[in-house]
Amino acid sequence: MILRTLRLQVAALALSGLCVAYALAQDPTPQPSGQPSPPVAPSPSPKAGSGDPALAGVPYFPLEPGRRWTYRITWTIETLGEESKQPAKRAEHRLDAFVAHQAQQVGGKPAALLEWKLDGTLSLRSYYRVEEGYLRCLRRLHHQAENVKEFTFEPTQPVLPIAPQVGQEWSWEGKNGVDSGKQSFKALRTESVETGAGTFEAIVVQTTYEGEDDKGTLTRWLVRGIGIVKEVSEIRTAVAVIRSEGILARFEKGE
Repeated sequence: MILRTLRLQVAALALSGLCVAYALAQDPTPQPSGQPSPPVAPSPSPKAGSGDPALAGVPYFPLEPGRRWTYRITWTIETLGEESKQPAKRAEHRLDAFVAHQAQQVGGKPAALLEWKLDGTLSLRSYYRVEEGYLRCLRRLHHQAENVKEFTFEPTQPVLPIAPQVGQEWSWEGKNGVDSGKQSFKALRTESVETGAGTFEAIVVQTTYEGEDDKGTLTRWLVRGIGIVKEVSEIRTAVAVIRSEGILARFEKGE
C-alpha cells in the first residue's frame, strides 16, 4: 500500500533524478492489463551533441554524451496513520547515471537521453533539451521489470536556467502524463559541499510541490561542469514520509 501510494505521489511531484529513480524502481504495482507498455526508447537521432547546443545541457547540469555519475543513496520510509507503529524502513543503494551517445526523438525534436540504473538495473530514462533559456525535461520513462510507465510533460518542465542566479525563482504547472502537477523552483544560495568525489562549490536549488493530499521538497547541490553532487528529498503523503539523500561517489566527463 505504501509503495503504491509512493508511486502515485512521485508521479504527481514529477521530480527527476536520484530520489525518483530509486522510488520508481521500488514500485511493485504491475502495469494494468490491456494497457501495452510504451516503447523502451524512441527512434534515435544523430549522435548527441553533434553540433546541436540544445542537447549539451547547461553548465550546472551538463549532458554531453558519455558522461557518467555514481551516487550512494540512503532511503528512509516512515509510516503514518494505522501503520505508524512500524519501524522506519531504511536502505542504502548505488545509483548510476549515464548520458547516451545517441540523441532521441521526442515530440519531433532531438533530445539528450539520461539513463538511471539502481544497483545495475535500469529504473528511469529522462529526455532533455535546452530551450527558451532553460534545460527542459520533455519526457520520463519509468522501468519496473518488463513494465514501462511513460510521463510526458505538457508543457515541458523547466529543470534549470542556463545561468542560475541566487534568488532566482521559476515555476511549472501542467500535465505529467495523465496527472496534473505544480512546482516551484528557487536558487537558494551557494556553498561548499563535501562528497566522495571531492569538495565543490555548489549552487543550491530547491523544488517544492504541494497538492491536495501530498507535498514534497527536493534540494539539489549543483556544480558547474559536473552537475548534481548532492540531493536531499522529502515526500509527505497521507500514509508515509519518504526521505532520501544522494551523494556523488565519482564521475566521468565523457566526450
